[in-house]
Amino acid sequence: MSIYKKVVFTISALSAFGYSLTIEELKSMPKSIERDFYIWKFLKEPNTTKDKAIKASSLIYHVNGKLDKAYYKKSHKHLPKKVYRASKEDILKYSKMINRLLKSGNFYQSWLKLNSLDKLNTFVLAGTANRKLLNKKLDSYIYRDFQKNKKVNQFIYRAFRENLTNLKTLILDTQPIKGNKITYRNLMKLGFKNLLRKKPNMASWFFESARAKAKNRFYADNSLFWLYMATKNSIYLKKLANSYDYNIYKLIALDFLNRDYPAPPSSTININRESKIDITNPIEWAKLKKKIFSNKYNLFKLAQEYNSLKSSSFYYYILNKAYKDTKQYFPMPYRNLIYSYPVDRQALIYAIARQESRFIPSSVSSSFAVGMMQFMPFLVKHISKQRGENISLDDMFKPAVSLRFANTHLNYLNKHLYHPLFVAYAYNAGIGYTRRLIRKNIFKSGKYEPYISLEMVDNDEARYYGKRVLGNYIIYKKLLGSPVKITTLLNQLDKPELTDRFR
Repeated sequence: MSIYKKVVFTISALSAFGYSLTIEELKSMPKSIERDFYIWKFLKEPNTTKDKAIKASSLIYHVNGKLDKAYYKKSHKHLPKKVYRASKEDILKYSKMINRLLKSGNFYQSWLKLNSLDKLNTFVLAGTANRKLLNKKLDSYIYRDFQKNKKVNQFIYRAFRENLTNLKTLILDTQPIKGNKITYRNLMKLGFKNLLRKKPNMASWFFESARAKAKNRFYADNSLFWLYMATKNSIYLKKLANSYDYNIYKLIALDFLNRDYPAPPSSTININRESKIDITNPIEWAKLKKKIFSNKYNLFKLAQEYNSLKSSSFYYYILNKAYKDTKQYFPMPYRNLIYSYPVDRQALIYAIARQESRFIPSSVSSSFAVGMMQFMPFLVKHISKQRGENISLDDMFKPAVSLRFANTHLNYLNKHLYHPLFVAYAYNAGIGYTRRLIRKNIFKSGKYEPYISLEMVDNDEARYYGKRVLGNYIIYKKLLGSPVKITTLLNQLDKPELTDRFR
C-alpha cells in the first residue's frame, strides 16, 4: 500500500476505527491548513508523546490557538508566533527621546522640531497622558507629511480612540494626499465621519482615495456607492450597476435605477462524468489547491477535469479562479438534500455555504472550522449532543451531515433572529455578539440610513461577512423563484418586529 493510499484510508477511518495518524503520514501531506488540522488531532491523541508532539510541531503551517493549546499540554511549551510590534531598539531609542522632550520644559514645541517619522513614533509610544500634551491645533502641512508614512494609521487610531479633539478635527478636515499611506478602512471611516458631520464634499475626497486602494471589486464598489451617497452623481450608480461582482452595492444601485437583477452566469454540469476527487477528503482538497495556485496549470482545462455532478463545487471554484472572479457563479449543489426545506431556508443555506466554503465539502479554515458549512469544533459537539448523534469532526466533511447540522443551527438562530443579515452576523460572530450589536441601536432611521448602519458594525469580519451573505441571499432568492429587493430588506433593519426579538 502506497503512503498516499495509506493516508487516504487512515483519514477516512479515523472516526470509524479510532486509528491515529503517524508522523510519516503527516509528513506525506502537503504543507497546508488541512494538514495543520490533522496535526491538531494528532496532538490531542492520548498516545501522542512529547517527542512525537515536538516532531509534529515542526510540520505546522499556521499557528493558531487550538494548536498552541494542544501542543502545550504535551510539551509544556508554547508554539512560536510571529508578533509584529516595535523592536526593542526602537522602544529604547524613542523612550530616551520622549524623556528628553519631557525634560525640555515644553514637550509640544520640542516635539514639533522632530522630523516626521520621529514625530509619529514618539506620538505612538508616548503614552496616553503625554499624547494629551500633543493635542494642539497642528498645522495641516505636518499632518499631510504624516500621510506619507504607514504609521499615520496609528496616529489616526490614537487620536480617535483617546478623543484628542484638535487632532481629530485636523484629520477630518485635511484632504488625503495623492499616494497617502492611510488604509482603505481608515479612509472609509473618515468619509463616514464627515458625512455625519454634514460635510459630504469632504467625505467624497476620502471615498475617492479609498477607491484607489480597493483590493478587489467588492471594496471598489463599496467606495463607489458612498461616492454616490456623498455627491448624488448618478454616474457612480451606473458604474455599480455594471459591476461584475454581485454584491449588495450593485444590487442597491439596480434598485435605485429601477432595473431588474441580472441572472448570474451559469455553466453546464456533466452529469455523466465520474468524480475525480474524494469530496470528503481535506488532503485531496489541499493537493488540488496547490495545483490551482501554482500557476503551472491551465485553469480552464483543470476545471473541466472536475466537471461532474458530485464534484461540481470544485469545478465552479476553479472556474472562478480561471476568470479571476470576473465571472461569479451561484451554483446550487446538493439540492436533493435541502429540497424539502422552505425556500427562504434554502436561500439562506446556499448564501452562507457560498461565503463560507464555496460549497467545498472538505474545507478547513485557519481556526479549524470544518466542512461546507464551516462549523467550529465546539459547535459540532454541541449540536451533535442536541441531536443525539455520535458525530465526529471528520463526519462534517460529508455534505449531508454538514447541511443537516446547518439546518438545526439555523432553527435555533431563527428563534431569535428573523432577518437574514442578523442571522449572518450570528452565524459568523455568535448570537451573543449579535444581541449586543442590535441592542446598541445602530440600526435606525435617518439620513444615509439604513446604509450607513451597515458600515458601523464594529467587527470587521462580521461586517464584511454579513454584507456578502445578504447579497448571496438576494441572488439565491431570485434563482429559487422567490425574488425580493435588497432595499426592502435593508429598510426593515430599524423595525424589530421584522428582524429580531432582542429589542
